[in-house]
Amino acid sequence: MSGNTDTSAGALAILSDTELSRDVRAILEELGWRTIVTNTVGPARKLLEQDRFGIVLLDLPVLVEADDRIGASITQAKHPPGVIVFGSIANSPDIRSLSPDVYVDIPLQKGELETAIRRLSQPRQKYETELLGRSPSIEQIRQTVEQIAPSPVNVLITGESGTGKSLVARVIHERSTRSKSPFLTLNCGSLPESLLESELFGHEKGAFTDARAQRKGLFETANGGTVFLDEIGEMSLSAQVRLLHVLEQREITRLGSSIAIAVNVRVIAATHRDLHQAVAEGTFRRDLYYRLRVVEIEAPSLRLIPQDIPLFASHFIDGISEEYGVPPFAFDTGAISVLQSYGWPGNIRELRNLIERLMVLSVDRNVTAPVLATYLSSDVRQSNGAHTLPVHLGKTPEESSRDLLYWAILEVARDMKELKAFLMEGGGQATRAKSLPVFQPEMPIGQGREVEFSETGLTDPHQIKTMDEVERDAILSALQATDGHRKQAARLLEMAERTLYRKIRQYDL
Repeated sequence: MSGNTDTSAGALAILSDTELSRDVRAILEELGWRTIVTNTVGPARKLLEQDRFGIVLLDLPVLVEADDRIGASITQAKHPPGVIVFGSIANSPDIRSLSPDVYVDIPLQKGELETAIRRLSQPRQKYETELLGRSPSIEQIRQTVEQIAPSPVNVLITGESGTGKSLVARVIHERSTRSKSPFLTLNCGSLPESLLESELFGHEKGAFTDARAQRKGLFETANGGTVFLDEIGEMSLSAQVRLLHVLEQREITRLGSSIAIAVNVRVIAATHRDLHQAVAEGTFRRDLYYRLRVVEIEAPSLRLIPQDIPLFASHFIDGISEEYGVPPFAFDTGAISVLQSYGWPGNIRELRNLIERLMVLSVDRNVTAPVLATYLSSDVRQSNGAHTLPVHLGKTPEESSRDLLYWAILEVARDMKELKAFLMEGGGQATRAKSLPVFQPEMPIGQGREVEFSETGLTDPHQIKTMDEVERDAILSALQATDGHRKQAARLLEMAERTLYRKIRQYDL
């Protein structure tokens, strides 16, 4: 469910937390929304019947109180609003008729809520929910999706990063009989092994350290709907065993419990890895591989379907232009040729990012080949082997960006250290000019060498605090500044409230 929201329709906040209500109202009104706030479900249901709302915001205690009544009131509205829920997906109660558009973490971060509101304020873009393309590869995917969507079979989607695997999964869900039920996504590579199983299967109170309350997992929350497991190839072997049990027995067991809970969930998995090779290497279970691969769909690399690039570009231009409220631009014939001959290591995701940059940075709304070349020049140079910065092969773009940033920070840090030593050596007196030292990198980052800095003679080593001491002092200062109010302290520290509680116990504060 995703409504086409607008500020004139107003916002309805049903929140049990007084402080959260105050903050949410302030943010909504600052963005121009007519806002009504209530802390109980009864008046909210009457308001939904009498008035039109563009956004409804709820927190978890309200959802528990509401049972399924508030969900029915929202979905049965003539113009269903967008829904924002404050709290974790896995902690949400089972509201069958309510499928929130956005979950926002607590403690509330203003920027995160503003982003969610603005996203819901935009009409849902067509290019995000349909399979585009006229190439034989895309046509084959489209036919396969239409054929398998109504059935409950598991699906494995393969392909390079950025080829639109998550879009294929969502289209399968929206074409299925489960389209009114939740579609929940988990990136298996984004969580450490210790948290992955808890996110998937839930846990009981006291199942492990910090498990202070019972928690539903992804499979329970998505009961009746679809779970999309992205980067399934990164899942640990222990989690693979439990996932196989879910697929075979259609039941889950929360961590710390021996009670089986029946679940009815369709599983769609995706990976950029070669799972057949992973099976041969023993890092992925063979039985799970065949359970997931009832139907396999391969998302083609963008460089293999150049005939579809103009169509993709046109849809991205229209969608982003409407979303950002700026005039669209067009590629001339020469620029289209450049797009179709480029290698696209980032695939469709890279094409969309390129168009987004052009949309906001290009002065001329008719993009020519020379203009386009300025945006692709760094990638072209890298493809020709003329690197101006250290680029590490075999790494993801995110890892390479992180290494480049780390390299730059180290260079600045060394320059600052040598400049400081240079000034100290002058003793603050007028001395003859000395040439500043020039840093020459001895070895690119990423080749296994650690760089150490020393400030011998400048700082007393006994005065240097450990990171734990620095963190403890920061937490103590935040608690003192807020008179012991932990939620406010967590906000000051930009730290999750649950993490703050753990740190307070760790440092015995």
